[in-house]
Parts: sequence; C-alpha cells; structure tokens
Amino acid sequence: MMLSTEERLQARQFNLRARQIFWRGILPDTHPIWHLDEDAVVDWVCDYQSKNRLRCDGKFGPSTLITFMANARGGIGGFIVDGQEIDIPGARVARMFTQSAEIKVQPDLCCLLSIPELDYVTRDRFNGKASVRAHFSIDSSNGPDGESLIIQWADPLREVPFSPAFETVDYPRKRQCVGIEIENVLLLYQLDSDERRWLRRRPVIKAMIANKLINQPAIYDAQIKALNHVLKVLEEFAGIPRVFPNLDGQYRTELLDTIDDYRGCLAKFNYFQMNNEPGAGLVPHLTTLFGPLDSQSSDAESTASEDSAKADVLPDMSRFESQRQELSDHPEPTSSFLPDYEDGPRFSLANAIAAAYGSGKAARAGRIADKCQKFDRD
Repeated sequence: MMLSTEERLQARQFNLRARQIFWRGILPDTHPIWHLDEDAVVDWVCDYQSKNRLRCDGKFGPSTLITFMANARGGIGGFIVDGQEIDIPGARVARMFTQSAEIKVQPDLCCLLSIPELDYVTRDRFNGKASVRAHFSIDSSNGPDGESLIIQWADPLREVPFSPAFETVDYPRKRQCVGIEIENVLLLYQLDSDERRWLRRRPVIKAMIANKLINQPAIYDAQIKALNHVLKVLEEFAGIPRVFPNLDGQYRTELLDTIDDYRGCLAKFNYFQMNNEPGAGLVPHLTTLFGPLDSQSSDAESTASEDSAKADVLPDMSRFESQRQELSDHPEPTSSFLPDYEDGPRFSLANAIAAAYGSGKAARAGRIADKCQKFDRD
C-alpha cells in the first residue's frame, strides 16, 4: 500500500513523537529503527504492518507496538483455547503468553471490563511491572478487516492466577470466569489523551445504567466486531453461553441480586458499580452482541419466563466432562504457576503510624489514629 504525500507527512510527525513516548521500554536499543531517518522509518513500519495484518499507515503506534511485543512471546495468529489454535477469519490475535498451566478449568461466566490506555498497560505487563487481570483485551485500532486487534493474555481453559483462585473485584466471587477488557475511556477528561494516541476523538454517547443517564465515550464498531469473535469462540470452544442478563424484555444494566445460578456474560456494572465499567458505550451494542429481545408480548410474565428460560439454556457441555474430572482430581493450583511472593512481617498498627510519621506524612498518621479511636468507641 502506497501512502499519499499527506499520509506520509502525518506518519513522519507521529513517529517523531512516538519515538519519545511509545517506543521506550519496548524497542531494544539495538533495534535498527533507532538509526533510520524519518522516511526510512515510515517504510520500515509499512513493511512490518503489511506482514502482520495491520492497517498500513506508517505509524509505529499502539497496535503495531503491541504486535511487536506479541511476536516476542506467542506471535500473531488465531485464538489459543485448551492449547489448540483456533483461526477465525478476520480476527487478529496477539498472543502475549508462551506457556499454559497444566491444570484445566471449566469457566461458566464471561466478565466484560474496561481499560483506558491499553498500550501503556500492555507495555508494563510485558515488562513485568503490571499484573494481568483478563484473558483477552481489545484495543482501539481499526484494522484492514475493520476489526480491532485482540490481545490474548492466557488460555481460558487453563488455570491462571487471577480468577478465581486469586479473586479481585474484577470478577464475581467464587466463580470461574473469563475476563475481556475493552479499551474505552472511562472518564471524560481522558478523551484528550485517547485522541493523542489514536489521532481520532471518540464520540460521547448517553445510555441508561441502573436507571441513571450516563455520559461516556462510545465503543468503536471495530471493537464490537472483535468482541463478537471472542464471544463466539468462548461459546463454541469454552462452553460459556452467549447470553446477557435480561428481564421483562430488556437487557439488565443494574446490579444483579444474585449471580450464583447465572451462566453467561456480564458487564462489570452487573455486579460491581465502579465508573459503570465497561461503560455506557457497551449498552447500545447489547442487541448486536446478544440478539434482540421480544418486548411486544402482552403477557409480561410469559415474556419474563421465556427470557429466563433462554438465559438458562446451555450449549452441549458433554465434551468438557474430562476437564471437570481433572479439575475434581486436582482442585488446588500447583506451585508451578502460583505467583511469586515472600513472607513478610505481620501488619502492626503502631509500626504503620510510626512509618507515616517517619516519612513526613503526619496528617496520614493522624487520620489512622483517629479512625482507630472511632472504631474503639463504636
């Protein structure tokens, strides 16, 4: 693909800035790109993008850098599920792991999360400075097939240290979950930073979440296409039903009373409301991802019953019986994939207050003491 004069100029200007902001910490000092002139960098990037199913714009930016990192790990290709590669036409998967744990699991819940500035987080995870909280991430790129780049961090059918054995607020408690991060600005003030990264500005939309009108940036159609592939793979190869909570002919965006018996997909706002993750941008796409709901029935109870029955329908799970048996035989993780940790001294309130004073944070020490006194009085 040949760039126009204007596109080449934009790529040159972008790379001059990216050299100072994006490349550090990813490209080794010995990489030849550091010694190329501006036009040669654009040519090198275009060639690299064409070989890795990226949109050829000559900009060595977020998606191209993520692809570069993935090629140092698991490469670019299809999804990895239960150790097997699954190629889906149009899907570009950057595999950021090289090995899977031996213990197999059978998830029954998919949790949709939000993540701003995915390129920075990916760099930190790649360098071991940030923890992994999801199996898949979807960036904001618009690839040659009109779909965003999918980043895979772990095999969804192999034991991983963040869910559910080591639970966080990202996942419902005591459930085997698969996490999918969707890059989207959570707070409006982050729009400028997002625009500088992608040289395009997200539109802001309104959506009802928990009976509140929320203003948040939209999720791009290219991301929804990529998410559609991930959900399809999870349904067909991991046995997670492709359904979303619904009631009375409407998709539910409020906190669920209970999710113990629910099988399917959840947005984070269904069980933990923090910035309404994964944002109002998901709400307009629920029908696209999970199908339209019939709200025309005159019998509301009948409609609710039908929707409930639809949500309870599971795909054929017989092919996962062997994995369930392995899980029952080995219920606990082994030390081979437990996170490294060191035993430290037990927490001491007195030491915490003394440390706060010692570091010049007297106000913090005072607040700790006041809270303890209030606790004792109550």
